[in-house]
Amino acid sequence: MRPIMSSVQRLQRLAVLDAVARNGSFSAGALELGLTQPVVTRQMRDLEAALGIELFERSKNRSRLTPAGVELATAVNMSLGAIEHQIDQLRSVSEPFVLAAHPGIAQQWLVPRLDEIHDALDGRDLRLWLFDHDDELRGGPFDASIRVGMGNFDGQDSIPLFAEEVVPVASPAFAAAHGLTAQSAPNELTRLLHMDQGNRPWMTWSDWARALGADPPRPPSVVYNNYPLVLQEALAGRGVALGWRRLVDDMLDQGLLVEVGVWVRHPTSGYHLTWPRHRRTPSVEGLANWLQARLGHP
Repeated sequence: MRPIMSSVQRLQRLAVLDAVARNGSFSAGALELGLTQPVVTRQMRDLEAALGIELFERSKNRSRLTPAGVELATAVNMSLGAIEHQIDQLRSVSEPFVLAAHPGIAQQWLVPRLDEIHDALDGRDLRLWLFDHDDELRGGPFDASIRVGMGNFDGQDSIPLFAEEVVPVASPAFAAAHGLTAQSAPNELTRLLHMDQGNRPWMTWSDWARALGADPPRPPSVVYNNYPLVLQEALAGRGVALGWRRLVDDMLDQGLLVEVGVWVRHPTSGYHLTWPRHRRTPSVEGLANWLQARLGHP
């Protein structure tokens, strides 16, 4: 038996010490680990008793690490970090990288660039996990996700990729038939296409019109449950869709769609790359660097 096993008796106590030291208090460490504060307090007292060393200086309102506690916590943090790094390296060889994304950005922007993403992941296989609502990701086994919001995602670290910008778009034939141009006013638009708004974070037709100081437009003529379907209908000349920057850029450049209104930029919301907190693995690092280089800094 290794000496450490007889010294600490339960290795979990070292993980609890690490959480307490990194978060600065018993309560914050307990929150990270999903434990109660009394359980964490008991674990630390048991660790001190097993080692015969005082790790914390306790006062009425707070506890702080002793010099011995700092030294042990530092050693534990370095050791756990080394173990995590090795596990990540092993996983990267055998397991695909799971990237969660909304169907719109997955189909319109990620899929055409799969070879580039594969290189950014150092050849690691990529698996796209499509989701419509953030609730679908709760507790899910993904390495990273691309989401719309203000950057405050529960249990996730994140970096901004680009702002949320939208413009009404239609097929050239539809625009010509209805006299629509890039300067068309909100009340001139007809046959609006959109997604259902149930618990989704992105801009709606009403948000777009409100940003321009205009009255809300007519309710969408047809509502779809995902963005690729909306774009397909617009391309087929069946109405006007809201087009998101990056998602419709290629179609606008190719003349498949044209602008039939003005661009509106959301003041606070945008697209973000997220990953489980404290889990910025080498693969996540590679993906983040590639996305920021490809998209340009926000």
